[in-house]
Amino acid sequence: MLIEANRMDPKDLQSWVFCPGMRFQSPRKWWGDHGRRDFPHEGIDLCLYADRTGQVIRLDRQTRIPAVRDGLVRAVFADYLGRAVVIEHENTQADSGRFLSVYAHTAPETGIQPGVAVKQGQIIATIAGTGHSKADILPHLHLTLGRASPQMVYEPFVWNVMRDPRRITLQDPLAVVDWPCRELDPSERICAEL
Repeated sequence: MLIEANRMDPKDLQSWVFCPGMRFQSPRKWWGDHGRRDFPHEGIDLCLYADRTGQVIRLDRQTRIPAVRDGLVRAVFADYLGRAVVIEHENTQADSGRFLSVYAHTAPETGIQPGVAVKQGQIIATIAGTGHSKADILPHLHLTLGRASPQMVYEPFVWNVMRDPRRITLQDPLAVVDWPCRELDPSERICAEL
């Protein structure tokens, strides 16, 4: 949907590209000193893709972000690079429970606020600029997916809520990425320069 939302030619996108540290549960950073994270990564960071020639290209602030499914915006909060949008979805699996998608480091569209219903594919935000960040990190979309506990309360919702397994059971977002992905070696120039 990200490809379609940004009017990219699918033939021009060979694969999503991840440097070490961009994937779910990674213990390391992909920016700055590339050291250890304080907590394992709660999602994936979509920042890079390879075109049909193999050239690695960066997403930018104009990248439009669609909702992964129909749902209800439950929270919008400031994160250290922009704002995060939390959407609750009906669980389509046989088990009960609420399914969440969190889109972080974004600039939400006007009108995206708690209580607003969104449709699958609807543009909810663009990637936020990161020029103001002390972390010196490239603009990217952080995507977290998970199942909310029955006791989940959305007010206040802050980043650490995603790290609390009593509130959210995190799931690897790559399970819903329907495009080839590859992880680069940390020694590759593009990763070393991040």
